[in-house]
Amino acid sequence: MHKKKRNIFIPISLLLFLLLVTTLIVAFKPESKNDHVISHRGASGEEIEHTFKAYDLALEYGTKYIEQDLVTSKDGTLYVSHDDNAERITGVDKNYNDMNDKEIDNLKTEDGQHILKLEDVFEEYGDSTDYLVELKENETQAEPFEELVKEHGLQDHIIVQAKNPEALEQLAEGFPDMPKLMLVNDDEEMNNAIDSDYVDIIGANARLMDEEHVAKAHDIDPE
Repeated sequence: MHKKKRNIFIPISLLLFLLLVTTLIVAFKPESKNDHVISHRGASGEEIEHTFKAYDLALEYGTKYIEQDLVTSKDGTLYVSHDDNAERITGVDKNYNDMNDKEIDNLKTEDGQHILKLEDVFEEYGDSTDYLVELKENETQAEPFEELVKEHGLQDHIIVQAKNPEALEQLAEGFPDMPKLMLVNDDEEMNNAIDSDYVDIIGANARLMDEEHVAKAHDIDPE
């Protein structure tokens, strides 16, 4: 009798298939976010700043925080823009606080994207990422910012920053555990930030980034 040959093609094929699937899973497994990376205006070096494309790319790169600068429309709505004026991004030479919501919503970037409301950003990403939000108009934006954050339940996902200490102090009661960052440009402002109980992080101008000032900030008693 002839011994029946064993068909090894099927098990070898199955093994190769499993190895391929495992390799693909490893190759496409998303990396954990880097806790020390904040994307300024999103991935603004490759996409138009403060747009969904810029934020999406930053998140794809693994950023921990996406940053928003806030301006306010004539209707009191918080929009996301680094500039007070819309010309650089949209070609329309008009300040955001001189335009109502409808006017701003009709603006477009050169690649056809809209100027985002802060609410748009929160609705798009929710608690899937963290945010660094600057109140460019300081305490005048504190109340609408607080209302929007509470509405979306994102107080544990935000660092809020402002240049005016009153804005951060105003938010300290409603958000005692939200990290608060004060932007400082000189020694007086830095000393005020150091002496403030409600300031958790100091964002110093490059002129202050020397050994003396860094040591002064680090020597703060955490208690």
